[in-house]
Amino acid sequence: MSKTAELCPNCGKSNPEGGSHCYACGHILLSALRDVLPVETTQLDDVVEALEPRRRWGTAYFDQESRLQFTMRETGEALLVKVSGELTLGRAHEVLGAPQPDIDLSKYEAFEKGVSRVHAVMRRDHDTISVSDLGSANGTYLNNQRILPYEVRILRDNDDLRLGRLVIRVTFV
Repeated sequence: MSKTAELCPNCGKSNPEGGSHCYACGHILLSALRDVLPVETTQLDDVVEALEPRRRWGTAYFDQESRLQFTMRETGEALLVKVSGELTLGRAHEVLGAPQPDIDLSKYEAFEKGVSRVHAVMRRDHDTISVSDLGSANGTYLNNQRILPYEVRILRDNDDLRLGRLVIRVTFV
């Protein structure tokens, strides 16, 4: 009976049969792995369940029927918003020629809380919503982390969005 040699996959040295590690470099030999690992992948049944997306706490999934609910932290007032493309957040003003926000936060003391006229933008991209600061004077924060001007961040269900000092809980409904 002759013993068959196994070549080390690392250094190429010939090793005697039955060894688990290469005598030259110490690398594990393939024959040792065959005893531990299955040789073939297990074939799963052909039946595949159709998985419905579910909203869970903190999910970024925003389906076509979803709306955003802005709940003001201080007053508990809620504002329901449909996002189909792009929405700017800010406060209405009377400056001629300057753009107006799509969502006017003036009635929530936006001026007193440091919200800029055109403060931030939300964009729908397939099944997610992103938020970006538009170079506001007092900054935009997502879950207490400052968003750099024009940085794109993905919004998640139940995130806290702070524009200046105005804190808004954003919920997907």
